[in-house]
Amino acid sequence: MLKGEMSRELTAGEQIVAAIGAGGTSAVIGGPLELIMIQQQRKGGSLLSAAGQISSYGPSMWSRGLTMTALREGVYTGGYLGVTPVIREFLQKSFPSWNEEGCRAIGSVCGGLFACYLSHPCDTIKTCIQGDIEGAKFKTHSSTVSTLLSEGGLSSLYRGAPWRLFRQIVGIFVLDKARMTISPMLFPDRF
Repeated sequence: MLKGEMSRELTAGEQIVAAIGAGGTSAVIGGPLELIMIQQQRKGGSLLSAAGQISSYGPSMWSRGLTMTALREGVYTGGYLGVTPVIREFLQKSFPSWNEEGCRAIGSVCGGLFACYLSHPCDTIKTCIQGDIEGAKFKTHSSTVSTLLSEGGLSSLYRGAPWRLFRQIVGIFVLDKARMTISPMLFPDRF
């Protein structure tokens, strides 16, 4: 529609970019909520006490880690709403005799790999920054990367990645199946 066309299917690239954009936009809400959650995990207390403590550092503190949250959410959403369905649909069209669930499984593995390994460093950096609102160890994005790399090398950006990969592949498979099952019920005129 942005190009003046009434109705058409998105290209694979448009579908992936739209998913990345949607995920990145969700960080506006998710980032501050995760900041509260991380502060509660570190220091205890109620939702209101954590929010009050964050606010005591000034309004800009609410955006701490927001860039990394947007990158992480964009890449993750790009994996499950972009890469996975694009690959599943490609396989279904290219190999019509293949089982839909098999195509979904392959798409989910590819989407999970994309989502996990491209977003995991962003999540690690974000969590360090949001966990240290005082800025004692992790002040900026670049200084956080430098600190992590000097302490543990490149692998420090990927701690926990194998578990996250497994969780994302399974989750992406379930989300893709649910999307394909529920969407026609909610929007029958689009299918």
